[in-house]
Amino acid sequence: MTQRILLALFIVAAFLASPLVTHAQMPGGVQVPQAPQVPSTGSLPTGALSKDSLLQQAKGMVSDLTSMKSSGKLDAAQTKQVDTMLPKAQSVTGELEKPSVPPNKLTQLASQLSDLQKQLTALKGMIK
Repeated sequence: MTQRILLALFIVAAFLASPLVTHAQMPGGVQVPQAPQVPSTGSLPTGALSKDSLLQQAKGMVSDLTSMKSSGKLDAAQTKQVDTMLPKAQSVTGELEKPSVPPNKLTQLASQLSDLQKQLTALKGMIK
C-alpha cells in the first residue's frame, strides 16, 4: 500500500514539475546571448583578436596615413587629423610587433585600432 502511495506521489510530483521544466526551455528561434566581442569595423574580422591580423591592419593604416599625408590632397584640418592619427597608429603597430602581447593588451590594441579605422574611413570619405 505504501508503494502505491509513493508511486502516486511521484507521479503527481512529476506532473506538477513538468510545466516548470518546459518554461525553463528556450522557445524555438531564441538565441542565447554570447560573451561580448571586440567591435568589428572595416577590414577587422568579427571577433578577430589574432595578433597577426591586427598587425597587418595597423601596418596598412600607417601606410594609408603616410600616403595621404604626402599626397597633397588634404586641407589644413585634414592634415592636422592625419598628424594626430599617425603616431597613434605607429604606436599600436609598435606594440603589436613585440614578441608577446598579453590578451588584455591585445583587446585594448584592437579597440584602439578599431577607433582609428573609423576615423580613417571618415577621413577617406571626405577626401574623395
